[in-house]
Amino acid sequence: MKKLYLVLLFALLQLASWAQLSLAPTAVYLDKYGIGNLYVSNNSGVAQEISVSFQFGYSDQDSAGTLIMRYDDSTNARDFGLNPYLKAFPRTFILPPNQQQIVRLQARVPKGKAPGVLFTRIKVVSSPQTQDIGTTDDTTGIATRVNLRFEQVIVAFFKNGDVSTGVQINKVESKVDSNLLSMDFHYKTTGNAPYLGQVRMTIKDAAGKILSENRNTVALYFTGRRRFFFTLPEGSPRDYFTADFVFETLRNDIPSEDLIQAPPIKHQAVLVPK
Repeated sequence: MKKLYLVLLFALLQLASWAQLSLAPTAVYLDKYGIGNLYVSNNSGVAQEISVSFQFGYSDQDSAGTLIMRYDDSTNARDFGLNPYLKAFPRTFILPPNQQQIVRLQARVPKGKAPGVLFTRIKVVSSPQTQDIGTTDDTTGIATRVNLRFEQVIVAFFKNGDVSTGVQINKVESKVDSNLLSMDFHYKTTGNAPYLGQVRMTIKDAAGKILSENRNTVALYFTGRRRFFFTLPEGSPRDYFTADFVFETLRNDIPSEDLIQAPPIKHQAVLVPK
């Protein structure tokens, strides 16, 4: 058993160095011909076995307000999934220490496919080339093996034909706990593309005094909700607020030429927290 504990400790100590695999860019936008590149870099001192796969999915929020990845939407996968048409070259490879591999991505979307932004998640799984660490218990002769695999997920987009985007706010709910205001807005995207941008939010009291301001990047797909938090000043009222939103197709992490543009969308809500 002591040997097993030592092996597990060794594996955990090596975790940081084995996990030093980086991907660029953080989101792949295929060009009009369906071509794109993904750069995979091994910054560790251990050769890595790499595999690349695709799965339709998008960010969403569960009932507790936690951001999740949703992979079970077969209806939207049929209409907007890019993965059936996308291939990676190479799909599996060995990446030596401190080396970089270019993975070529190519999408062949059939003619007649309805216009819209098609997308998928790129899953890059890595494991040390010598990933099996074995030890044998002296009393039982049973060998124990530890396998370590790491998965990174980024998104790939392809603009198929004429595309447009927008967002519609259907309902806003709020709750106050001490000096923390939480706010959920229920949305529906419009057009045939995800809404990628930012939202600027201002919370005011009944007299119009600004209590809190916030700015967040958003990636909104189909229908759902998003939760945001605001810290309220001590002594401020807790029973009535107004919330002003401005949605804009601006992102610091995405080139403007890749973002689908839409006019700013303004929305105001009266909040009576529960």
